[in-house]
Amino acid sequence: MPATDKGWFDSVAIDYARCRPHYPDAFFAWMADQSPALTCCWDAACGNGQASIGLSRWFNRVEATDLSAQQIAAAEQHPRIHYRQGAAEQSDLSSDSMDAVLIAAAIHWLDVERFNQEVRRVLRPGGLLVWLGYEPIQGAPQDLQTWLNRLYHERLNRFWPPERTHVDTCYTNLPFPVCNQPLPKGLRITEHWTQNDLLGFISTWSALRQASQQVDSNDQSRSLITNLSEELKEIWPQDSAQVTLQLPLMGRWGVFP
Repeated sequence: MPATDKGWFDSVAIDYARCRPHYPDAFFAWMADQSPALTCCWDAACGNGQASIGLSRWFNRVEATDLSAQQIAAAEQHPRIHYRQGAAEQSDLSSDSMDAVLIAAAIHWLDVERFNQEVRRVLRPGGLLVWLGYEPIQGAPQDLQTWLNRLYHERLNRFWPPERTHVDTCYTNLPFPVCNQPLPKGLRITEHWTQNDLLGFISTWSALRQASQQVDSNDQSRSLITNLSEELKEIWPQDSAQVTLQLPLMGRWGVFP
């Protein structure tokens, strides 16, 4: 069964749509340049459509599928995007119908071999496949960056699902179906976040969701976020309502023969 069946993000679909960072326009412009045509693109495991909206600026039609009905329900609507619930490993899209396929921040949750087979089926000759992800937050003020690094790599380390190791290796240990290369350097997400924005993003992490599920009561679960909020107040730059944070994009891409 696909790893997405675990439903890590079903219960936070609204927060996921509101709090997750937004992919930069420069990435979608680059992807459009690599695609053999701009007729139709498949956004596989689209979540709440964060990448679908960006793709719709370049492709005439975007087929956006996700296993989670909750995520689809939270997606931003657009006339060029067709959202539909469904597994990435069995899309029900027509064969040889897509100019490009994007999977954003999700390849590590899938049955990769089955997904690769489905991509081979739906892509037209010369079609583009892109696995997109992003690295942990960088560029914060020193005390905040130290706190973020410890939270991600140490304090929550035992709660990250095992699939997250593929993110830390930038997907290099997963089988890409054709000759491929890493995404161009320099592409990055830039966010100007308040304390609440950053805390909202952290609250959607699968590690924090798992940690919350393992505590003894709802009160203790809520206290995890409360404690992090109090810690953030202590280290947040006193003269700044917002801080500028960056998440470098990473991933792999290739063109099918």
